[in-house]
Amino acid sequence: MNWSYLGIAAFLPLVVALGLSLLAGAIQAVRLTLQGLASRPAYVRMLKTMALVFPLSFLVVTLWDGRSTWPSLLGAALQHPADQRTMGLLRMSGAGILKKNAAKGAYWFRKSAEGGDAEGQLLLARALLQGRGLTPDLEGALRWAQASAGQGQPDAMVFAGDQLRSSDSEAADRWYRRALPAYRQRAQAWDADACLAYGQMLWHGKGLEVDRIEGMAWMYASRRMGLDLFGGVIVQLSEGTLSGPQRLEAAQRAMAILNGLPHRR
Repeated sequence: MNWSYLGIAAFLPLVVALGLSLLAGAIQAVRLTLQGLASRPAYVRMLKTMALVFPLSFLVVTLWDGRSTWPSLLGAALQHPADQRTMGLLRMSGAGILKKNAAKGAYWFRKSAEGGDAEGQLLLARALLQGRGLTPDLEGALRWAQASAGQGQPDAMVFAGDQLRSSDSEAADRWYRRALPAYRQRAQAWDADACLAYGQMLWHGKGLEVDRIEGMAWMYASRRMGLDLFGGVIVQLSEGTLSGPQRLEAAQRAMAILNGLPHRR
């Protein structure tokens, strides 16, 4: 457990619970005074009311504050692969009440992967490649990436292709070519990350011929869709290698790409 976080997180429920208990006590005191009860019995009943309200309100506010974590904890305990994957992400990042622990994050990724979750399999492959929380294992990383890719995960297809590119270029190209239509389909649904990934495929010539202007156009389109900060940095670094006329052409192509997509819902 992340005890330092718990100490900070408990402050808000504590303050709210204390305020509610004081309010309930005050209301009870006024009510008993109006009923004309003796001061000592009224005081005792007021304290009982506060003693009841404080723990109940503290519990309710605490559960509400941790609403994004509790379902994952319960789901992981019930061996739901998607929740096990979420638990792995929480442990890797140290989010919320859970202390950062790469080994336990990798443990939950493995549980999710063994349960057949494609995203969990990809996360485990990345952990194995990087040695995050476990011993690096390139063969294991490729094996789990291919398992994820076999379920249609395009990022896993690219991962598998990247691992095979130096040793088996034909196998790598097969995975790249499978990823391309998957990214295009997601981009049609205004998925900024998929649009960026497709542009990167064109930029690096993965599964097709290198076309940096067209690749930049897709990356520009992804930025218009709403990339996160990391994705925006990738676009900036890439466009810095193009000339002014090339960037202008890419921007024009990006507008054509966006205009050709279905209207966003």
